[in-house]
Amino acid sequence: MWFNLSLILASALVLTSALSFYYYSNYTMAEQRYKDTLSSLNDVSYKVNILIKYSNGTKTWHNQTIIPVGWSLFNTTLKVTGGKVEGSWSSFGVFVTSINGVSGTGPKYWLWFTWDEGNKGWTSGQTGADSYIMKPGDTIGWLLTDDWKATP
Repeated sequence: MWFNLSLILASALVLTSALSFYYYSNYTMAEQRYKDTLSSLNDVSYKVNILIKYSNGTKTWHNQTIIPVGWSLFNTTLKVTGGKVEGSWSSFGVFVTSINGVSGTGPKYWLWFTWDEGNKGWTSGQTGADSYIMKPGDTIGWLLTDDWKATP
Protein backbone atom coordinates (compact mmCIF):
# COMPACT_ATOMS: atom_id res chain seq x y z
CA MET A 1 0.00 0.00 0.00
CA TRP A 2 2.79 2.49 0.87
CA PHE A 3 4.51 1.60 -2.34
CA ASN A 4 1.41 2.43 -4.39
CA LEU A 5 0.91 5.70 -2.55
CA SER A 6 4.58 6.64 -3.09
CA LEU A 7 4.26 5.79 -6.78
CA ILE A 8 1.16 7.99 -7.12
CA LEU A 9 2.83 10.91 -5.33
CA ALA A 10 5.99 10.58 -7.43
CA SER A 11 3.89 10.51 -10.60
CA ALA A 12 1.99 13.63 -9.45
CA LEU A 13 5.30 15.36 -8.72
CA VAL A 14 6.66 14.57 -12.19
CA LEU A 15 3.41 15.67 -13.84
CA THR A 16 3.33 18.92 -11.85
CA SER A 17 6.97 19.64 -12.69
CA ALA A 18 6.32 19.03 -16.40
CA LEU A 19 3.27 21.32 -16.39
CA SER A 20 5.21 24.02 -14.53
CA PHE A 21 8.01 23.86 -17.08
CA TYR A 22 5.47 23.97 -19.94
CA TYR A 23 3.69 27.06 -18.57
CA TYR A 24 6.97 28.79 -17.69
CA SER A 25 8.24 28.20 -21.23
CA ASN A 26 5.03 29.62 -22.71
CA TYR A 27 5.25 32.62 -20.39
CA THR A 28 8.84 33.44 -21.37
CA MET A 29 8.01 33.10 -25.07
CA ALA A 30 4.97 35.40 -24.69
CA GLU A 31 7.05 37.90 -22.74
CA GLN A 32 9.68 37.94 -25.50
CA ARG A 33 7.00 38.44 -28.18
CA TYR A 34 5.62 41.33 -26.12
CA LYS A 35 9.07 42.95 -25.88
CA ASP A 36 9.61 42.47 -29.62
CA THR A 37 6.24 44.09 -30.34
CA LEU A 38 7.04 47.07 -28.12
CA SER A 39 10.41 47.41 -29.81
CA SER A 40 8.85 47.43 -33.27
CA LEU A 41 6.30 50.04 -32.12
CA ASN A 42 9.20 52.44 -31.52
CA ASP A 43 9.78 52.43 -35.27
CA VAL A 44 6.27 53.71 -36.05
CA SER A 45 5.35 55.65 -32.91
CA TYR A 46 6.80 57.60 -30.04
CA LYS A 47 5.92 58.98 -26.63
CA VAL A 48 4.99 62.58 -25.87
CA ASN A 49 3.70 64.51 -22.86
CA ILE A 50 0.67 66.80 -22.97
CA LEU A 51 -0.32 69.28 -20.25
CA ILE A 52 -3.74 70.92 -20.20
CA LYS A 53 -3.90 73.84 -17.77
CA TYR A 54 -7.25 75.50 -17.17
CA SER A 55 -7.74 79.14 -16.14
CA ASN A 56 -8.59 78.10 -12.57
CA GLY A 57 -5.11 76.54 -12.23
CA THR A 58 -6.17 72.91 -12.62
CA LYS A 59 -3.55 70.90 -14.51
CA THR A 60 -4.06 67.59 -16.28
CA TRP A 61 -0.97 65.73 -17.50
CA HIS A 62 -1.03 63.01 -20.15
CA ASN A 63 2.50 61.65 -19.84
CA GLN A 64 4.10 59.03 -22.07
CA THR A 65 1.23 59.18 -24.56
CA ILE A 66 2.03 56.90 -27.50
CA ILE A 67 1.21 58.44 -30.88
CA PRO A 68 1.97 57.45 -34.47
CA VAL A 69 4.83 59.13 -36.28
CA GLY A 70 3.60 62.19 -38.19
CA TRP A 71 0.72 63.15 -35.92
CA SER A 72 0.00 66.81 -35.34
CA LEU A 73 -0.58 68.49 -32.00
CA PHE A 74 -4.26 68.70 -32.90
CA ASN A 75 -4.46 64.91 -33.47
CA THR A 76 -2.61 64.28 -30.22
CA THR A 77 -4.89 66.62 -28.27
CA LEU A 78 -7.92 64.86 -29.75
CA LYS A 79 -6.48 61.55 -28.53
CA VAL A 80 -5.75 62.62 -24.95
CA THR A 81 -9.16 64.31 -24.58
CA GLY A 82 -11.17 61.52 -26.16
CA GLY A 83 -12.16 63.78 -29.05
CA LYS A 84 -13.29 66.70 -26.87
CA VAL A 85 -11.57 69.47 -28.85
CA GLU A 86 -13.21 72.20 -30.91
CA GLY A 87 -11.58 74.75 -33.13
CA SER A 88 -11.95 77.21 -35.94
CA TRP A 89 -10.06 76.74 -39.17
CA SER A 90 -8.36 79.44 -41.22
CA SER A 91 -5.49 79.75 -43.67
CA PHE A 92 -3.16 79.76 -40.63
CA GLY A 93 -4.45 76.39 -39.44
CA VAL A 94 -6.79 75.39 -36.65
CA PHE A 95 -7.24 77.69 -33.67
CA VAL A 96 -8.41 75.60 -30.72
CA THR A 97 -11.44 77.17 -29.05
CA SER A 98 -12.44 74.45 -26.57
CA ILE A 99 -10.73 71.56 -24.78
CA ASN A 100 -12.71 69.04 -22.70
CA GLY A 101 -15.78 71.24 -22.98
CA VAL A 102 -14.00 74.30 -21.56
CA SER A 103 -14.26 77.12 -24.08
CA GLY A 104 -12.04 80.10 -24.47
CA THR A 105 -14.81 82.67 -24.04
CA GLY A 106 -14.62 86.38 -23.45
CA PRO A 107 -11.03 87.49 -23.10
CA LYS A 108 -9.73 83.92 -22.52
CA TYR A 109 -8.30 81.72 -25.26
CA TRP A 110 -6.36 78.48 -25.61
CA LEU A 111 -2.64 78.83 -26.37
CA TRP A 112 -0.10 76.06 -26.75
CA PHE A 113 3.56 75.94 -25.79
CA THR A 114 6.51 73.60 -26.19
CA TRP A 115 8.90 72.85 -23.35
CA ASP A 116 12.43 73.93 -24.23
CA GLU A 117 14.72 71.63 -22.27
CA GLY A 118 17.80 73.72 -23.12
CA ASN A 119 16.32 76.93 -21.69
CA LYS A 120 14.22 75.14 -19.05
CA GLY A 121 11.16 77.10 -20.06
CA TRP A 122 8.06 77.24 -22.24
CA THR A 123 8.09 78.59 -25.80
CA SER A 124 4.82 79.70 -27.38
CA GLY A 125 3.55 77.83 -30.41
CA GLN A 126 3.92 79.71 -33.69
CA THR A 127 1.43 77.77 -35.85
CA GLY A 128 -2.01 76.27 -35.70
CA ALA A 129 -2.22 73.06 -33.69
CA ASP A 130 -2.81 71.06 -36.88
CA SER A 131 0.41 72.39 -38.43
CA TYR A 132 2.73 71.42 -35.59
CA ILE A 133 4.03 67.88 -36.15
CA MET A 134 4.91 66.15 -32.91
CA LYS A 135 8.46 64.95 -32.30
CA PRO A 136 9.69 62.13 -30.06
CA GLY A 137 9.69 63.20 -26.42
CA ASP A 138 7.84 66.48 -27.01
CA THR A 139 6.27 68.12 -23.98
CA ILE A 140 3.41 70.40 -25.00
CA GLY A 141 1.35 72.60 -22.70
CA TRP A 142 -2.10 73.96 -23.42
CA LEU A 143 -3.10 77.02 -21.39
CA LEU A 144 -6.47 78.76 -21.12
CA THR A 145 -5.60 82.39 -20.41
CA ASP A 146 -6.31 86.03 -21.11
CA ASP A 147 -2.62 86.95 -20.81
CA TRP A 148 -0.39 86.57 -23.88
CA LYS A 149 2.67 86.52 -21.61
CA ALA A 150 1.46 83.70 -19.34
CA THR A 151 2.91 80.20 -19.66
CA PRO A 152 1.74 76.83 -18.39
